[in-house]
Amino acid sequence: MLTNKAKSLIVHNLYKRQLFNPAYSLAKKVMPKISPTEAAALQAGTVGFDGDLFSGTSSLAKLIEKYDIKLSADEHSFLNNEVNELCEMINDYNVSRDKDLSPEVWDFLRRKKFFGMIIPKEFGGLGFTAHGHSQVVTKIASRSASTAVTVMVPNSLGPGELLMR
Repeated sequence: MLTNKAKSLIVHNLYKRQLFNPAYSLAKKVMPKISPTEAAALQAGTVGFDGDLFSGTSSLAKLIEKYDIKLSADEHSFLNNEVNELCEMINDYNVSRDKDLSPEVWDFLRRKKFFGMIIPKEFGGLGFTAHGHSQVVTKIASRSASTAVTVMVPNSLGPGELLMR
């Protein structure tokens, strides 16, 4: 007579041998090869504290030690000047109604390099840290979520980092 644990192990092995292995082999054959651009995109990202969380090795002390979460003088100045000026320009009601930012806001975002915050200064960007970028987006979001997302996407979802690579 088999125990429940033995039965479970047999079912698991059958599942793996009869279903999973053939399905995985088929998927490997039919899936397209990864392109150089896709490979660069995969390499552009990093695993930070979230990786530690999922592996069960997270530590607040390690987080503080690994990341300097202070704003640089440039980031602090940008928050208090350009970001404040942008927030004064934004009318969230009009953005929602028009489903677009005003031409003046678009021009200001371009001129003040909001789309190149994470690009190093030597390449024409602002050279901000992830924390600086996050603080800018948070402050803009307090005025207009649409504008915050407009600023966030080119800086955080990969285009800036992909261009650097």
